[in-house]
Amino acid sequence: MRKIRISSVLMAICIMAGICLSGCKETKTTMSTGTSSDGTTGSDSGLSFSVEDSSGSGSDASVPGASSSFVKMTFENNYDQAAIDEMGKIVKIRDMQFTALDYNFYFANEYVQLMRMQLQGTSIPMTKSGFLDMEGQISQDMKVKDYMQKAVISDFQGEVFLLEYAQKNNLQLDGDIETKIKEEFDKTKKSAEDIGMTLDEYLKSYYGPTATEEGLRAILQRYELVNTAMNHYVEQYKFAEGETMLPTVYHVLYPSLDLTTGQALPDDKKAEAKQKAEALKASVKTLDELKTKAEEGKAANEVAEAAEYTVSVGQMVKPFEDWCFAEHNIGDIDVVETIYGYHVIYFVGKKEADESQKKQIAYKAMEAEMQKAVESEDYAPVFS
Repeated sequence: MRKIRISSVLMAICIMAGICLSGCKETKTTMSTGTSSDGTTGSDSGLSFSVEDSSGSGSDASVPGASSSFVKMTFENNYDQAAIDEMGKIVKIRDMQFTALDYNFYFANEYVQLMRMQLQGTSIPMTKSGFLDMEGQISQDMKVKDYMQKAVISDFQGEVFLLEYAQKNNLQLDGDIETKIKEEFDKTKKSAEDIGMTLDEYLKSYYGPTATEEGLRAILQRYELVNTAMNHYVEQYKFAEGETMLPTVYHVLYPSLDLTTGQALPDDKKAEAKQKAEALKASVKTLDELKTKAEEGKAANEVAEAAEYTVSVGQMVKPFEDWCFAEHNIGDIDVVETIYGYHVIYFVGKKEADESQKKQIAYKAMEAEMQKAVESEDYAPVFS
């Protein structure tokens, strides 16, 4: 289960109405969905939608679900029939039954994440009408509809794991969270009334015919308990000896792609980048020498980046990270190829993780434990 704020889940659906949202945070190599950089989650907003008249700058009639104060949104406006056919599934995992509304809640979140990626320039299969193409290939071996189901089931499995953790540790929601949920429903009700809709009509237009305030409130309460469980795990995590000592490296990147467009450079330019990286490695013996030559490379527009990093798990692309976490002596230097190009990496040593990095270490430990559990047969989904 990914780390998602309730506010991100519900506010994000407004993308389909063409409303400008606050963006999700990203790391260098992974896209997060409303998560703080330390790996913890929050719940500082919620259900409220910002609705504008279609004549205003915030509306875009080319986006599915675009609406004005003169037209009531419907479920069929926000999704095409192919997407609706993939929604409303009932699933049981362990002892927990997920309803059609549960499924649609998570489906809508995954749907809008793909829409967001498409609007930001990622190639996502779309229909001529501007909806996600459920039959389109999102990867070589997976259609969009299969990706959507896999993502929803993964969220369900993670939720079951974390709710069981919450139960074992007697965790409960505090009154502040309950108050915030109520406030967000009040805001959403006002937004619905502004365009001539009841709250239930408004919710049904996004989450399907079974959506009600009561049903969504239960999902939000459950979801916030999941966030509470995540935060509790991180706060209570006991670090093993040496676990908080992180590798520190200095790297110099000779790119093999255009970092502005993301397009791969021609083969001859890629070979030239590799040759320069190998030459740099062979020409230096100390960190100071490497830094000096890196700055010369930047001045000549040959080096895309030269910087020191204390690396946490999950922060960097895998080949880079694998090298950092392998056994090294201070002064070890090598050339490592990643999707970005050729990195000349110098091992500076190890440093004690800061508080943010410690939280990330703890979160990654929880993620690994959860992943191991949900891959077992005990968490296999049963559809009905």
